[in-house]
Formats: sequence, C-alpha cells, structure tokens
Amino acid sequence: MQPLDSRVFYDRVAGVYDQRYAYPSSLGQRQALWLAQNFAPGRVLDLGCGTGRMLSPLAKAGFAPVGLDCSRAMLEQAFRKTTAQLVLADARQGLPFSDSSLDLIISLHATLIHFAGPGELENLLAEARRALAPGGAMVAELPHPASYPPEPVPGAWREFQPGMQCRCAGSGLEEMSLEEEGGLSTLIRVLRVGDISKLFSGWRRVELYPGFSGGRFRHDRGELMVVAAWA
Repeated sequence: MQPLDSRVFYDRVAGVYDQRYAYPSSLGQRQALWLAQNFAPGRVLDLGCGTGRMLSPLAKAGFAPVGLDCSRAMLEQAFRKTTAQLVLADARQGLPFSDSSLDLIISLHATLIHFAGPGELENLLAEARRALAPGGAMVAELPHPASYPPEPVPGAWREFQPGMQCRCAGSGLEEMSLEEEGGLSTLIRVLRVGDISKLFSGWRRVELYPGFSGGRFRHDRGELMVVAAWA
C-alpha cells in the first residue's frame, strides 16, 4: 500500500480517530491550562485541530479559539462537539488569515510532522509569522527525536507505539502505518533539535520543553518535544 497524502489519510481514519488515537480529555485540559499560564488570552489558532479536542478547553481557559484542518471528515467530527469557528483549509497552501490577526498558534499532537514535502514546513512557519500579531507566539508539540525506535535493518518496519509502525522512507522521512486500519500509511517528517534551531532561526525567542508538566528538556532522551517560539 502506497503512503497516502495526509488529508486523505485523516479522512480515512476520522470515524475511529477519537476511539483509537485521540489523547484523553484530561490532557487537553492540562495543555490549555499550561497555555493560559504562559500566554495572554487572545485569538488562538488550533492548527490541525482534527476532531476538535482542544477547542472547548481553550475556550474555558479564556482564549478565543479557531480550529483549522485540511480533513473535511475530521472537521465534521469537530462540528459535533464545539461552537468554535472551524476552517477547512490546507495549511500547506497558506493560512487563510490576515496579517497580525492571531495572538497564538498551537500545533499539538505532532501536526507539524505531516508537513513532509520540500519546503512545506518552512513556508508554513513564514505564514505563521505573517499571521501572528506583534508579540504573538507559536507552540508545537512533537515527538522527541529519541522516541523513534532504532533501525537495526535499513528500511525495516519498527514499532513506534502499540498499533503504530514506522520505517525509514528517505532522509529525514518516515512512513507511519496503522495496523488497525489495515496498514494505512502516510509520510511524516522527523524533526530533530538541530532542525528546530534552523526552522525557527528568524524568530525572536525559542524555548524547548519536555511536555506540559514542567521539567528540563533533554536532547538525548524523552517522549515529547514542545517548542514555544515568539515571532
């Protein structure tokens, strides 16, 4: 089975996403609280909002959330659980927001790894800086580079998480496959600490966290890499 475009991939899994792959609602509440403690209330874009798990917690934390996703099927799920504004758009083609119109952009549950094509992530970050108001920021949750399993045999499938496999698909790329969906797969971009430094080199300030529960970020080990960057 050939890897699917990320939009098609999420259209295919939307019906079972909340039951099989979504984070628990308690995590969304903790993430929203962390964001409220570190950023002033304002208009926040949930980039890759999926089925909308973060939109209600964000609103309860004092933000004015907007959800954007490229998958119509995922947004149909989100529509059932939120009254927040929902936008169907492919962020690889740009952000449909005017200059300086957003106070915060969040990209949780590893959304940014799906910007796997040449220049896609670089273009997105340029769009994010354009759309952010002065002093605005972006927060991205990514797999820690050390969380990817070692590759004893080049090109072999390895278990990334229960029910999820990955294999090298080229320089900086992995193919991610879901066993419960019959091997449905898509390409993802592996982002390492050095990549983050380059991608956000033009931003005013960049900080790395090991998650949303405090602690010191370590380059050599961890499960999550949370990037906070101020435009």
